[in-house]
Amino acid sequence: MRSERGGFAWAAAPTFWDGDWSQIVTGRFDGGKVERGNDKGALARLRRCFRFVDGVVCGANPNVVGFESYGFSAKPDVHVVELVGAIKLRMMDYGKEIETVQQSSARKLVARELKVPRKGEEAKKLMHRILTANGAPATLSLDETDALVVLNAMLLNHGGQTLVP
Repeated sequence: MRSERGGFAWAAAPTFWDGDWSQIVTGRFDGGKVERGNDKGALARLRRCFRFVDGVVCGANPNVVGFESYGFSAKPDVHVVELVGAIKLRMMDYGKEIETVQQSSARKLVARELKVPRKGEEAKKLMHRILTANGAPATLSLDETDALVVLNAMLLNHGGQTLVP
């Protein structure tokens, strides 16, 4: 289990995957640093962002793309908000349906009757233990684990097989 800072992870699967974890695709995107006042750096970051989306769409080709909603108390970095907005726009250019999922609700779906800790790191570790107990690779980072939790909620919303039976 890896813990990483900055950027975000993503996960994709066919709606009706057959329980074979090799069908689940995860990845990580780090937009890189943009120096203040450096428009060339910002443009390069946006191009990296579009290449990322192109790679996800060409590689995993998801029908629906889920995003974790920002927490009410969270103060996300403005660059992260811009990148996520750009990624959503690019996904819509490809005709992908966009959904936003509340992470706390998604975690409750995975945990079932278990109490989910309020602290982020502890909640992520619990989700990691549950997912690996259900066949997910133990090498997943905590960010990838969060992405899988969102994916699980989306699979349920679309009538697919969830990651945790």
